[in-house]
Amino acid sequence: MKKITFVTPHSWISNRQGGFHKFAEAACQAGVETVFFSFVRPYYSCFQHSEIYNAKSIRELKKGITYQVGKSLLHNVALPTLKLPNVIGKFFPDGVMNFLAGFSFSSFDSLCKKWLDGSEAFVFESSDALVMFDRLKKRYPGAKFIYRPSDPLMIEGGYSRYRALEENALRKADLNIIVNQEGLDLYRRKIADFDQTIKWQLLTNGVDIESYQKTYPVPPLLQKPNTVLYVGAWEVEWPLLFKAAQEMPDFNYIVVCPNYPSNTIQERAAAASNLFYVPGIKPAEVPAWITNARVIMVPYVTDFYKNRPLGITAKYYQAMAAKKPIVAYCDTPKLKDAGVLVTYTYDDFIGAVKEAVKLESKEYSFDLSNRRWESVTQKFLELVENC
Repeated sequence: MKKITFVTPHSWISNRQGGFHKFAEAACQAGVETVFFSFVRPYYSCFQHSEIYNAKSIRELKKGITYQVGKSLLHNVALPTLKLPNVIGKFFPDGVMNFLAGFSFSSFDSLCKKWLDGSEAFVFESSDALVMFDRLKKRYPGAKFIYRPSDPLMIEGGYSRYRALEENALRKADLNIIVNQEGLDLYRRKIADFDQTIKWQLLTNGVDIESYQKTYPVPPLLQKPNTVLYVGAWEVEWPLLFKAAQEMPDFNYIVVCPNYPSNTIQERAAAASNLFYVPGIKPAEVPAWITNARVIMVPYVTDFYKNRPLGITAKYYQAMAAKKPIVAYCDTPKLKDAGVLVTYTYDDFIGAVKEAVKLESKEYSFDLSNRRWESVTQKFLELVENC
């Protein structure tokens, strides 16, 4: 394989890192020319000021940015479109929403000729990117099409158009790479003939184990006593953290997340003496933060886990590799089998943190040895080559 394109909501340079970053990096290390097609970038996001949704980022990605990564080049490009916010979707048919999500005033043909032509494989993430699946498959009939759903879209309460887009991709893909058993079980429940009609393989996320077993200088914010840290992209249960910070003034709660909470929450956090919000850090910095925190917390929004097949995610792998005490709130009960403290009430979470901070380290009954990124990415490239 000489060229591969990843169709993903991520930007290559970002305060968040997904599996697609590791797969693209591995492709470059193998000498494969790689495209990171960042989709979707709506025109309305030019008026936003988040890390990846802002006018400057969209202008740069529209032109295309090329990086030297390993032995090859990586091109990060985007196509601004008329996608509307999903909350408006209730006023429009699914077909209209899909059309607008894929419609651009820029030339799609020109983008393809400049950046995508020659791609032997297209790998899609579970996102609005799926509106481009049929369009790209029609344009590149000889290429392989792979769907790798990090977060399945046909969850309970999800948008009907996303379910239809996802089922279309699952059925038409040359291979579907599913990240955990929970995701596989979901698809089997939702699609009656799943095993008979859909090609799939299981391939977990990974972790750089050695990175979480090293010693790093302590980030200034973590030099405070009794630090309880969350690093992730999912929203957290802020009322829980305000309560915990108020009841335990000797503990310092730190939330690192590139998705900005509301201004009200940011103002309340700024006013608290022991609750801190950090709008993301570079992926290379994550090991230094995880290894220097006293306790790692994963305080998801109440009942968030119930309709999402997350399984045991990579953020737990990181904390386990670092042998850090972990306290979770509203996540899969399967974590208990690995030795993670999982709580479902505010008081239980607060009590678990009080106990966890007493531990110097924690061993877990969860095998990380076959989840090293180098093994996972090598398996990924083999699956793409052979499908």
